Amino acid sequence: MKTLLRIALVLLALGLPAWYALVQYSPPPNHDYALDLPRIRALAQSLPGDKPTELRYEHVMDFRFAEAMVMAGAPWRWTPIPVMAWQLVYPDKTVIVDTAMNRELAKPDFLVPMYDDTAYAHLQAAMEKASLIVLTHEHMDHIGGLAAHPHLTQLLPALRLTDEQLDNPKGMAPAALPAAAMQGYQPLRYDGMMALAPGVVLIKSPGHTPGSQIVYVQRADGRELLLLGDVSWQMRNIEQVRERPLFMTAMIGENRQQVLGEFAALHALTQSAPEVKLVPGHDGDTVRALTAQGLMTPGFKL
Repeated sequence: MKTLLRIALVLLALGLPAWYALVQYSPPPNHDYALDLPRIRALAQSLPGDKPTELRYEHVMDFRFAEAMVMAGAPWRWTPIPVMAWQLVYPDKTVIVDTAMNRELAKPDFLVPMYDDTAYAHLQAAMEKASLIVLTHEHMDHIGGLAAHPHLTQLLPALRLTDEQLDNPKGMAPAALPAAAMQGYQPLRYDGMMALAPGVVLIKSPGHTPGSQIVYVQRADGRELLLLGDVSWQMRNIEQVRERPLFMTAMIGENRQQVLGEFAALHALTQSAPEVKLVPGHDGDTVRALTAQGLMTPGFKL
């Protein structure tokens, strides 16, 4: 009995630190990340033409995660993880940001409790009419709809995949861009940030993936948003400057310190420029709140 007790105590002594490190602990940030808002705003003004009048979205599907998978130390209770695609509407064109994933990749089950085929069909149709298509990053739930598009070659003139995104096929898996369709495609290359369209700026934010980027949007009415992609899954990460747990970041292959530096910079931005609204990649509460404020609208224009 004493031997069993000793073994149990040893296992407990070994297990608790491992549990804490893998599930509970989020280190303090020690990586600097700069968000130069005056420069971002200047770039948004640098291209001539009208700015977008609307930010619209299609809610294509939901994952089901435990909150403890979203942020280290959070409870082990289920929470929906919505997957969105975004459409910037101009008077004469549209821009698509992120393309969700097709039903064959999603494979609806307990961990994918909702899949909206109509929303996905709207996204596929909208991509064919878009002047520009960009991705916040190269994971399957953001690139999958693009990879599965039946007329991918027709989309290439509008597509602005970055060099880092195209060079990370492992990060896209199980989605994959057909090699034959992509033959000769020239990816987008830029340093730091660049103006994509009037009122729209791409901002490199590697860490979650090598090709992660934030999309700044200044609407025609002057209101501003940052589409964060999966730099942050939900606002709680930014509010508390707490990373996903180590077991999740290890599965993703994420650079925790790069991401924590981005969290710290975004947290500081919420204090210094609260008028700039942050849109994490999978936060239904934030989307509903910003929809109620008139900053975004459900349903793509076709």
